[in-house]
Amino acid sequence: MPSNTNKIIGAVVAIAVILSIVVFIYLNLPKQTEEPIPEDTNDRKTAPAIFSMSYDVEQKNFTLSEILQLESYTGRGGYRTQSGSIKGLGNYTGVAISTLISMFPSLPNLYSLEVFSEDEARFYNYSTIIGNVSVYNPSNASDPNPIGTGTMTMVLAYQYEGDWLNESNDGKLKIVFLDDEGSITESSLWWKKVTSIRLITE
Repeated sequence: MPSNTNKIIGAVVAIAVILSIVVFIYLNLPKQTEEPIPEDTNDRKTAPAIFSMSYDVEQKNFTLSEILQLESYTGRGGYRTQSGSIKGLGNYTGVAISTLISMFPSLPNLYSLEVFSEDEARFYNYSTIIGNVSVYNPSNASDPNPIGTGTMTMVLAYQYEGDWLNESNDGKLKIVFLDDEGSITESSLWWKKVTSIRLITE
């Protein structure tokens, strides 16, 4: 009998030890939270496109970040108003229109552009696109006669004097004509609040 009693006591002790180990392990296991971990929605959001360029049925949309990844161009320029004053003179940074056009390799040699702002559109012929435009006397804005033809670079600008263009002024994107000297061109060539450009074959 004593032998059976010892066996029973030993079994009870063993069960108690096993139960203690199980409880200890259970209490120290990492608990699964009932509340789901919120997703970082900011990382998952797609930035909105602020500009598009199209030719025929092909259209390319760009966010500001994607525009900034393109080869940039920095130059100087300004424009002469019809009232005879010079405005907007300074350094601009943006993307040369020729860089954007090169994304459409099937484009013929001659083409024009229709540039859209928020509520208007303007056409640019091929000669203007490649920068063959009239330049004006930078020291005599009252003179309405061009002093020659400059070889300017047509640019979709996003910065002026190192600052971002903004919605309250010229919009985030603006058509400007630049060179190294800061030549003055006609105000009607400059186009603000640009939203899209359409390539047209001539």
